[in-house]
Amino acid sequence: MVFSINGKIIDAKHACLPVMSEALLYGFSVFETIRTYNHKVFRLNDHLARLYVSADVVGMKPKWTLPKTYAAVVEVLKRNPYKEAKIRVILSPKELIVIISRHIAKPPTYYKNGISLVTYLGKRNTPRAKLLSDTFCYLAKRHAKKCGAEEALLVDPKSFVRECAYSNIFWVDGGVLHTTNKDVLYGITRDTVIELTKGLCRFSFIKYKSLLQVDEIFITQTSGGIIPVVEIDGHKIGTGKPGPVTLKTMAAFNELVTGESSAKR
Repeated sequence: MVFSINGKIIDAKHACLPVMSEALLYGFSVFETIRTYNHKVFRLNDHLARLYVSADVVGMKPKWTLPKTYAAVVEVLKRNPYKEAKIRVILSPKELIVIISRHIAKPPTYYKNGISLVTYLGKRNTPRAKLLSDTFCYLAKRHAKKCGAEEALLVDPKSFVRECAYSNIFWVDGGVLHTTNKDVLYGITRDTVIELTKGLCRFSFIKYKSLLQVDEIFITQTSGGIIPVVEIDGHKIGTGKPGPVTLKTMAAFNELVTGESSAKR
């Protein structure tokens, strides 16, 4: 792993923060998780722009400006030893932390067979910001794992589907692709899918019971890309297998990030 604190590369054993840091005392910090594809960073500018949107949402006035943060991240990336890397950027009022580690791919079965979700009641308090102190999402994901599912589906008190703990959600109904657009994090992979569909994706509201009746569902996230969902709370979605719209979208996304068409793989 490679660590950088306030622009200085530091050995992991000596990496530390001041005990009075607001990031440590109050968890007052925002973050981004970024990844590479074939040693190329995916949408770095968009990730860092969203980092500062998160800071603005919570009223943070960071010491590190966006241009300085960009330069610091690029400098750390020069020392990246991994073909596929995960880059974590953490921003607090006074600190900038950059951590590069090996990207661990999701199991191939996730993409071939799909995954399951379980519901978790509630929504994030600051959906437009990625907060390092977001215990709600951590507990939701832990609940999903305890239930044997791969991700938690966040459903608000009025039964509307919002997003997942660490993913955005899309669904296909009658051949039309939909996603939620209110009180959710605007994911970078989510935005990529919307761009790939060239205006054909509709922004909609959907309640939990209606979601169980749709033809296809998939989630999007930085670490896993596009992952089909075939079951929610034990209810089979569609045929119980990744559907045609999902597979087509996955192929288009994979071609974008790897430069290879599905026919070549």
